[in-house]
Amino acid sequence: MISIVLADDHKLFREGLRRILEDEKDFRILGEGANGAEALELVRRYHPDILLFDIRMPEMDGIQLIKKMRELGLKTASIAVTAYDHENYLSGLSSEGVRGVVLKSSGSTELIAAIRTVCGGEAYADPCIAGKMMSHFSQHRHADNLIEALSPQEKLILYWVSQGYSNQEVAKQTVLSEKTVKNHVSHMLKKLELRDRTQAAVMAWRTGFAQIRAEALKSGVV
Repeated sequence: MISIVLADDHKLFREGLRRILEDEKDFRILGEGANGAEALELVRRYHPDILLFDIRMPEMDGIQLIKKMRELGLKTASIAVTAYDHENYLSGLSSEGVRGVVLKSSGSTELIAAIRTVCGGEAYADPCIAGKMMSHFSQHRHADNLIEALSPQEKLILYWVSQGYSNQEVAKQTVLSEKTVKNHVSHMLKKLELRDRTQAAVMAWRTGFAQIRAEALKSGVV
């Protein structure tokens, strides 16, 4: 079963989504949120496979919701169902870690395809905007894969580098010598295919890695 939480401030639209999705035998709707705060609570409570959300919502908008989920270490994959198709707006979604985008003007076929694709670990872009989106998803996924290839120690150092710490400050945080930290930074940059620590920090923030709590990294969760 693919478990889903819906988030949109228009009740009629949510009801329409629910009717479409409940026709799929392997889809299960766990709950509906009328704003970002309600959606966050549902995701924290049920840990669904997929969050379908609108960007414009009261109390906490869609982007704030995704950022908060990332800060809390919630692994639910997110799909934006939106009326907006401007390129800068769309690239902003992918940079925040949103794995799929479906336009509200599209049909149920696109929505169902998006859910199945994203649940399978791939990015999905509505056919109407695929050309605008896939390059951004591809770049984001490549960065995620590079970070994932780092050793636990290198990930921890990347975190502190992304917070603006110098090698000396990182050494204090990790209980390593400054020389060891310097070597780790050098190896980390090589693995990330980057020239300097500023680029590493930018990558960490764009992928959401920089928002992960240091405690999670230290405990080996990430």
